[in-house]
Amino acid sequence: MFEWQVGTNSWSVHPLALDHERIHQIVFFKGHILIIDALMRLHTVQLTPQFSMQEVAIMWQSLQTLPLNPWLVACGDMLLMVDFTFRSHSSDEFSDFSRIFEVFRLDFSVKPAKWAKMEKLENQALFVSLDKRNPAFCCMNPERWGGKSNCIYVARLFEDPDETWTAVELGQSVPNHNTVHSMMYGFAFPPDYSQIGSLWLFPSLVYGGSQ
Repeated sequence: MFEWQVGTNSWSVHPLALDHERIHQIVFFKGHILIIDALMRLHTVQLTPQFSMQEVAIMWQSLQTLPLNPWLVACGDMLLMVDFTFRSHSSDEFSDFSRIFEVFRLDFSVKPAKWAKMEKLENQALFVSLDKRNPAFCCMNPERWGGKSNCIYVARLFEDPDETWTAVELGQSVPNHNTVHSMMYGFAFPPDYSQIGSLWLFPSLVYGGSQ
């Protein structure tokens, strides 16, 4: 981790105390910087008045399975975790399965915090990319521009060259006949930084718009 102080002419290396685990994702939530590492530990980072980092206590036992490569999404006053996982349809979990998106909300009202599964996104839609360097975000009332609520929009989910993005309703299965794109930055070790994944560009993230 590097830091640059206003008035200085160079960057300096900051001793990031993460026990040598690489950062999986960074998200800004309610004025705070949150990072999740490769061991699925969530930390809050404070830059002023001095740098500090504290792990957020989470009870992972509330989940049936531990997500392997999730997205963190700041959605208003909720911190969401999106997981792309398998769902078995028979006793033989390897013979009949489908892939689905699951969404969990971090409940801070209990100590330690725990992940609660969401059955619906209500009037929200989530936008994610397989390239985890691209920030995920949510959009309220997507019907305003012809979108659909309760959906997860994925940039280039499949290998199909004619497919640029996919909309999957929460809880619905992803078609098995399509091959999921091999670009899974953040999952492979060491990560292949040379691959550039498709991404969503949300204007207010760039230009600071309020709508």
